[in-house]
Formats: sequence, C-alpha cells, structure tokens
Amino acid sequence: MNGRRAALTAAALAAAGLALAGCSGGAGGGASGANADCAWQLHYGGTLYVLAPGQESAKVVPHKGSPLGQGWFEGCQDGGGSEPRQTVSVYPVAGVDPGLAVITEDDVIGVTDPGHLPAPLAMPAN
Repeated sequence: MNGRRAALTAAALAAAGLALAGCSGGAGGGASGANADCAWQLHYGGTLYVLAPGQESAKVVPHKGSPLGQGWFEGCQDGGGSEPRQTVSVYPVAGVDPGLAVITEDDVIGVTDPGHLPAPLAMPAN
C-alpha cells in the first residue's frame, strides 16, 4: 500500500504543480500568488473555489461518484494575450459538502474558505 500511496501522492503533487505553473496548461486554470490575473479560481454552481492550501503535500483524496457538473476558469489576461474560458468536470470530495470543497477532473482540490479546510482535507499535525 505504501507504494500505491506514494504514487498517488506524486500524482497529487504533479497536479498541484500544473495548477501553479501558469496560464499555459489545460483545464487546470492559472498560477496563484503574485500573478492575480491567472490565479486558480474555479467557478461552479455560482460559487468561487480557490486552490486548497497544502496541495503540494496533500493526502490522497478520492473523487466521490459521478461529476457534479461543469465548472470553469476565466481565461488569463497576463499580457501574453487573452485566453478563452476553460471548462472542467467538477466532482464531490468523499466526506465533504460540495459547498465547501470540490475536486476537478485533474485531481486539484478547490475550497471556498482556504482558512478553514474541511476535516477530511486537513493534514494531521506532526
């Protein structure tokens, strides 16, 4: 099981890296931090979700069931030209109300309040 967990953790890290890499990649949205025009901001069901903190050390979080529907990211306006809106399938996170957090088809978790993560997403204290 440790090998599988390590592989899934590596996949989560890769997904987080893509989400933070900038506006050049697929449905993952854009970068966060200083470049606010390309911040990872998922729009779904009238709610704005932002990148969950700690994605680089995220524990394995499974999708739960079928997609809830389609969400979208605004296209970046970062000086390299305007990018079109990008759509993405949005799934519930097992054990979490979708009003608090969802997970994309790219396994990137979005939350409505990054200061208060739902218990299934919070990393245990060392």
